[in-house]
Amino acid sequence: MIPSLQRLIRTPYFDTYLNHLQTDNLLEALDHSASFLVDMTESLSESEFDYRYAPGKWTIKEVVHHIIETEIIFNYRALRIAREESSQILAGFEENDYVDASHISNFSGAEMLDYFKNIRSSTKFLLKSFSGEQLQKTGTASGKQVQVEALFYITAGHTLHHAKVISERYLNQPPQF
Repeated sequence: MIPSLQRLIRTPYFDTYLNHLQTDNLLEALDHSASFLVDMTESLSESEFDYRYAPGKWTIKEVVHHIIETEIIFNYRALRIAREESSQILAGFEENDYVDASHISNFSGAEMLDYFKNIRSSTKFLLKSFSGEQLQKTGTASGKQVQVEALFYITAGHTLHHAKVISERYLNQPPQF
């Protein structure tokens, strides 16, 4: 892990994601992770977006949708923690339930990537709306302390983590971060 990221307040579970980051510049990390995912998947066919590498595993489209919804949830957590006066205690979520309840068959692969790009753009605007003091605030999410700034780094690393999974398990290619 980049040494400067060790200062972030988060549960060690998220270190898996932070270990994928190659910069401690937050906007660069968000841009790089988005570009990596989009560049790798934008030329996929619809049948490739609907591919499962094993029975019971998500399709590539479902993985991208999971990335999107997790980013929305992390943004919500950041907003609540940063803006509210008292420390927030926010519930967790079950990712498989979210994927199961989604209606992504309404989306083409290209539309799913557009959705992702729009959410990432919103993430960067949200980040810009916080003061330095707000980025340092902490709250509780899923029963663990987390810092607002950490949520944005985790978002970038989470995207890279799943992009690596897509690259290795779905496309049979080594990831080229």
